[in-house]
Amino acid sequence: MKFNYELGMPICLIEHQNRKGTIIRNGKDGLWFQWDKEAGTKEEHWLKDYEHEIMPDTPEAHAQYAETTKKIQAKVDEATTLLEQAFKAWHQAHAIQMGMSEGEESQAYERAYGFRSNPGLDLSKFEGVVEANGWSTSSLYC
Repeated sequence: MKFNYELGMPICLIEHQNRKGTIIRNGKDGLWFQWDKEAGTKEEHWLKDYEHEIMPDTPEAHAQYAETTKKIQAKVDEATTLLEQAFKAWHQAHAIQMGMSEGEESQAYERAYGFRSNPGLDLSKFEGVVEANGWSTSSLYC
């Protein structure tokens, strides 16, 4: 989320919104701020990538954050459903490889080692998607 920050604006940590502070300088290289408990001291903090750590401590910003969180959660839920469907199809394919019908797959056949013995299968696309997303394909076969 992008917010505009101004001198004197109240802020809070995104992860711990009860930790509050104030913007004391806004520069090209980031924001300088002070936590409320440090007010009146020379203690200052700087954040370059502040959009992921702090937010304005205003009702409007909190409402925007809550709305964005709802949208993110919907996408996470969608991704969860799609992953469940993908792995179910993966397990069903392996059950067929092992001579079972699609409805017979069980926890005993979660591992897809049987695919390795079929030279006619091209698993590279699936493995490529897995690896492109930072996962290891070894867990698919173990």
